[in-house]
Amino acid sequence: MTQEVSAILSNLGRYLSLSDQDQSFLLGLEKNCHSMVNKSVLWQAADKVEKLYIIQSGWAYTYRDKLDGQRHIIDVLLPGDIVGLRDLTFAKHKTTARMLTRGTVSVFSHKRIVDIIDGSSALTLSLLAAIARQEAMLTERMLMAIHRSARSRIMHFIVETHIRLNKLHTTDFHQFYLPLTQAMLGEVLGLTIVHVNRTLACLERDGILIKHRHHIEILDERRLITETDFDGDYLSDEMDGLAEYLRQMKA
Repeated sequence: MTQEVSAILSNLGRYLSLSDQDQSFLLGLEKNCHSMVNKSVLWQAADKVEKLYIIQSGWAYTYRDKLDGQRHIIDVLLPGDIVGLRDLTFAKHKTTARMLTRGTVSVFSHKRIVDIIDGSSALTLSLLAAIARQEAMLTERMLMAIHRSARSRIMHFIVETHIRLNKLHTTDFHQFYLPLTQAMLGEVLGLTIVHVNRTLACLERDGILIKHRHHIEILDERRLITETDFDGDYLSDEMDGLAEYLRQMKA
């Protein structure tokens, strides 16, 4: 079939080869599209789980408000990501989901995931791969918070975000879109805004990078990569032997 430009295909299609039927099913999930302004709420914490969202354009995020009034950002979501997968098997959402920028989302019933599982092994594995990588990013962030400095955490997040963007389309590493404010970077990485501000100022003085309002400018790529000691295996699209096993099942 002629593959349409599709956010969800660009995501789930990275892991396994999808049949025409699989692709048609995913394209069907994108039919109910809505334009969203920045800061639009997709759902509130404790809302009933009923709908999932595919980010077609723009950025979104999920977060939880802590007892002390501070906010912790859980996920930063890019085009192609499905918002709400982590809450799928719960009765109520554990987080609040909100648009970070204006954009477009496709809305579908969470029950359609059951249709995926019932109808396609390849789509089910691709969906599991997407969930696993979301969890791997959270695990990596937790380990960074325990073992790394604020400087290392910020640089690691910037490299990680560029890799994710580059999977969508070729993205210049020396300057790329990053609409998170300094306060939001702190909410993602578990740092105060004062700590983020000081660290970014130090990175700029050291000639490594500059955080502009809506983008990052990389001044010294070699030093950034070396100092971060980035291991991107947790972002890999490889499925090892599962792809071959699936082909054998279909043979």
